[in-house]
Amino acid sequence: MRRRPYVMALSSGDPSHPYVYARVLAIYRVRVLHPTMTELTDMNVLWVRWLEVDQKYRAGWKAKRLYRTQFVPKHEEGAFGFLDPKDVIRGAHLIPGFDYGYVEDAPEDPTSEWDNVPDEDWKYYYVNQ
Repeated sequence: MRRRPYVMALSSGDPSHPYVYARVLAIYRVRVLHPTMTELTDMNVLWVRWLEVDQKYRAGWKAKRLYRTQFVPKHEEGAFGFLDPKDVIRGAHLIPGFDYGYVEDAPEDPTSEWDNVPDEDWKYYYVNQ
């Protein structure tokens, strides 16, 4: 099994949970020119697959249960994205939810940068706190 690094960053939209979680798929250095810039600038970015906190699962200190996350479905807008490494708070330790099995909608394109290995992505992950 390949090592898959997970990271966490501050959430900007979900008031019920302060962090967002993602699996890092690749690290890129790109040259960008934004309309507000006068010259090309080198920028480091992380290409990630986002996880979302399972809102149906009661968790937290009061519930005495770890938060549970799952991958954003691959066909949904925002399932994959880019993250500035400066926004990463730290690496995250996510524990697979072995009882629930593997994810069923893993990308199948073998030419993808994300080299999907069957039976490697779990349906749920618990956030180790």
